[in-house]
Amino acid sequence: MASAVNFYHINNSYVYKKFGDGVILRLLIITGFLALFASALTYFYARVKLFSITLIVFYVCNGLLSSAFFYNTHVIFFYIIMAFFVAFPVMCLIIFALDTHYALFCTDASFLVVFVWLFIFLFFLINLIAFVTRIIHV
Repeated sequence: MASAVNFYHINNSYVYKKFGDGVILRLLIITGFLALFASALTYFYARVKLFSITLIVFYVCNGLLSSAFFYNTHVIFFYIIMAFFVAFPVMCLIIFALDTHYALFCTDASFLVVFVWLFIFLFFLINLIAFVTRIIHV
Protein backbone atom coordinates (compact mmCIF):
# COMPACT_ATOMS: atom_id res chain seq x y z
CA MET A 1 0.00 0.00 0.00
CA ALA A 2 1.13 3.53 -0.66
CA SER A 3 1.67 6.04 2.07
CA ALA A 4 -0.57 9.03 2.57
CA VAL A 5 1.65 11.46 0.70
CA ASN A 6 1.87 9.19 -2.34
CA PHE A 7 -1.81 9.09 -3.23
CA TYR A 8 -2.65 9.52 -6.89
CA HIS A 9 -4.25 12.95 -6.51
CA ILE A 10 -1.27 14.30 -4.58
CA ASN A 11 1.23 12.92 -7.08
CA ASN A 12 -0.60 14.67 -9.91
CA SER A 13 -1.07 17.97 -8.09
CA TYR A 14 0.75 21.10 -9.15
CA VAL A 15 2.57 21.47 -5.83
CA TYR A 16 3.88 17.90 -5.90
CA LYS A 17 5.07 18.14 -9.50
CA LYS A 18 6.74 21.48 -8.91
CA PHE A 19 8.32 20.94 -5.48
CA GLY A 20 8.12 17.23 -4.65
CA ASP A 21 7.41 15.30 -1.48
CA GLY A 22 9.26 17.59 0.94
CA VAL A 23 6.96 20.58 0.52
CA ILE A 24 3.85 18.56 1.30
CA LEU A 25 5.46 17.17 4.45
CA ARG A 26 6.58 20.66 5.49
CA LEU A 27 3.08 22.00 4.98
CA LEU A 28 1.64 19.17 7.05
CA ILE A 29 4.10 19.69 9.92
CA ILE A 30 3.52 23.46 9.95
CA THR A 31 -0.25 23.01 9.77
CA GLY A 32 -0.08 20.44 12.55
CA PHE A 33 1.93 22.79 14.76
CA LEU A 34 -0.42 25.71 14.09
CA ALA A 35 -3.43 23.50 14.80
CA LEU A 36 -1.82 22.37 18.07
CA PHE A 37 -1.22 25.99 19.07
CA ALA A 38 -4.73 27.04 18.01
CA SER A 39 -6.34 24.16 19.86
CA ALA A 40 -4.46 25.12 23.02
CA LEU A 41 -5.67 28.71 22.71
CA THR A 42 -9.24 27.74 21.99
CA TYR A 43 -9.28 25.29 24.89
CA PHE A 44 -7.92 27.98 27.21
CA TYR A 45 -10.59 30.47 26.12
CA ALA A 46 -13.34 27.78 26.26
CA ARG A 47 -14.29 27.85 22.58
CA VAL A 48 -15.55 24.29 22.34
CA LYS A 49 -16.55 24.19 18.67
CA LEU A 50 -13.38 25.90 17.48
CA PHE A 51 -11.37 23.61 19.76
CA SER A 52 -13.00 20.58 18.14
CA ILE A 53 -12.26 21.84 14.63
CA THR A 54 -8.62 22.62 15.37
CA LEU A 55 -8.19 19.27 17.09
CA ILE A 56 -9.60 17.47 14.04
CA VAL A 57 -7.20 19.41 11.79
CA PHE A 58 -4.33 18.46 14.10
CA TYR A 59 -5.22 14.77 14.05
CA VAL A 60 -5.65 14.71 10.27
CA CYS A 61 -2.31 16.42 9.62
CA ASN A 62 -0.38 14.29 12.08
CA GLY A 63 -2.15 11.13 10.96
CA LEU A 64 -1.03 11.82 7.40
CA LEU A 65 2.49 12.55 8.62
CA SER A 66 2.63 9.32 10.60
CA SER A 67 1.34 7.47 7.58
CA ALA A 68 4.03 9.02 5.40
CA PHE A 69 6.83 8.29 7.85
CA PHE A 70 5.96 4.90 9.31
CA TYR A 71 3.43 3.04 7.16
CA ASN A 72 5.79 1.74 4.48
CA THR A 73 8.65 0.87 6.80
CA HIS A 74 7.15 0.05 10.21
CA VAL A 75 3.51 -0.97 9.80
CA ILE A 76 3.05 -2.37 13.30
CA PHE A 77 4.65 0.74 14.83
CA PHE A 78 2.28 2.89 12.74
CA TYR A 79 -0.78 1.05 14.05
CA ILE A 80 0.48 1.26 17.63
CA ILE A 81 0.98 5.01 17.23
CA MET A 82 -2.49 5.43 15.76
CA ALA A 83 -4.14 3.39 18.49
CA PHE A 84 -2.22 4.95 21.34
CA PHE A 85 -1.99 8.57 20.20
CA VAL A 86 -5.22 8.97 18.24
CA ALA A 87 -7.81 6.42 19.34
CA PHE A 88 -7.12 6.64 23.07
CA PRO A 89 -7.27 10.48 23.28
CA VAL A 90 -10.40 10.58 21.14
CA MET A 91 -12.05 8.02 23.43
CA CYS A 92 -11.01 10.16 26.42
CA LEU A 93 -12.58 13.23 24.83
CA ILE A 94 -15.80 11.34 24.09
CA ILE A 95 -15.99 10.06 27.67
CA PHE A 96 -15.30 13.57 28.97
CA ALA A 97 -18.00 15.08 26.75
CA LEU A 98 -20.54 12.45 27.75
CA ASP A 99 -19.69 12.89 31.41
CA THR A 100 -20.04 16.67 31.31
CA HIS A 101 -23.28 16.55 29.36
CA TYR A 102 -25.09 13.56 30.85
CA ALA A 103 -23.18 13.01 34.14
CA LEU A 104 -22.70 9.31 33.40
CA PHE A 105 -19.93 8.89 35.93
CA CYS A 106 -20.11 10.09 39.50
CA THR A 107 -16.53 11.34 39.47
CA ASP A 108 -14.88 14.32 37.90
CA ALA A 109 -13.63 13.30 34.46
CA SER A 110 -11.49 16.39 33.86
CA PHE A 111 -8.34 14.31 34.34
CA LEU A 112 -9.08 12.79 30.92
CA VAL A 113 -8.31 16.11 29.26
CA VAL A 114 -4.84 15.99 30.83
CA PHE A 115 -4.26 12.64 29.12
CA VAL A 116 -5.42 14.12 25.83
CA TRP A 117 -3.01 17.07 26.04
CA LEU A 118 -0.16 14.78 27.03
CA PHE A 119 -0.77 12.45 24.09
CA ILE A 120 -1.29 15.31 21.64
CA PHE A 121 2.09 16.76 22.48
CA LEU A 122 3.81 13.36 22.31
CA PHE A 123 2.14 12.59 18.96
CA PHE A 124 3.41 15.85 17.50
CA LEU A 125 6.85 15.26 19.00
CA ILE A 126 7.13 11.78 17.42
CA ASN A 127 6.20 13.20 14.02
CA LEU A 128 8.60 16.12 14.45
CA ILE A 129 11.47 13.77 15.31
CA ALA A 130 10.63 11.57 12.30
CA PHE A 131 10.48 14.67 10.10
CA VAL A 132 13.85 15.97 11.30
CA THR A 133 15.53 12.60 10.90
CA ARG A 134 14.09 12.30 7.40
CA ILE A 135 15.52 15.72 6.49
CA ILE A 136 18.93 14.83 7.95
CA HIS A 137 19.15 11.46 6.16
CA VAL A 138 17.92 12.68 2.80
